[in-house]
Amino acid sequence: MNTHDSRGKDRIARSSLLAAMGAGLLASVCCVGPLAAVAVGVGGAWAGQLSALEPYRPFFVVLALGALGLAWYREVRPQRASGRDAALNCDCEAERRPKMRRLLLSLVTVLVLGVLALPSLIGQVQPAQAACAESDPVKEVVLQIEGMTCASCAQAVVYALQRLEGVQQAKVTFEPPIARVRFEPAKVSVAQLIAAVEKTGFKAMLKVEGES
Repeated sequence: MNTHDSRGKDRIARSSLLAAMGAGLLASVCCVGPLAAVAVGVGGAWAGQLSALEPYRPFFVVLALGALGLAWYREVRPQRASGRDAALNCDCEAERRPKMRRLLLSLVTVLVLGVLALPSLIGQVQPAQAACAESDPVKEVVLQIEGMTCASCAQAVVYALQRLEGVQQAKVTFEPPIARVRFEPAKVSVAQLIAAVEKTGFKAMLKVEGES
């Protein structure tokens, strides 16, 4: 393989990897963004607006996987040397691949696949619930949540609620989109629960018993 071909392959590999990483992040930010915002203690309407990318997630997933596939195809496909190149490369140098490029490609592949799988993995995690003393007066309310697009959004709401002192248990489901919260009224109010949910970028309101 001549120097020009090697540089061309490096350039295509870099472009493919950048495209894969960018598409992978865009495919997951709609689900991971609100949770990350809660984890670092920031939030607001902008976090919920990330969920607007959710309808485009399949497109970004296909783009990320396609870019990875192109990078690997360009890397492992056999090179055909003809005439003069074959004579110059009789020691099989044309079959060699830069080890660093393959290592980078492998690392980025693992990273992108991990990012793509992250929303599903987060949805399976069950956060630990705070212990509740039997003597503590506890109240339970159900909040109607609007704007969630996947199970990861529900986890973001769970973490936001559990950061409040006095919340003993928070169970949030994507379908139906509700939060069932057990809390100590002496330490936290319903208004504070709603405010905590809205900091994740989703709307919340008290669900009255009997409402469908």
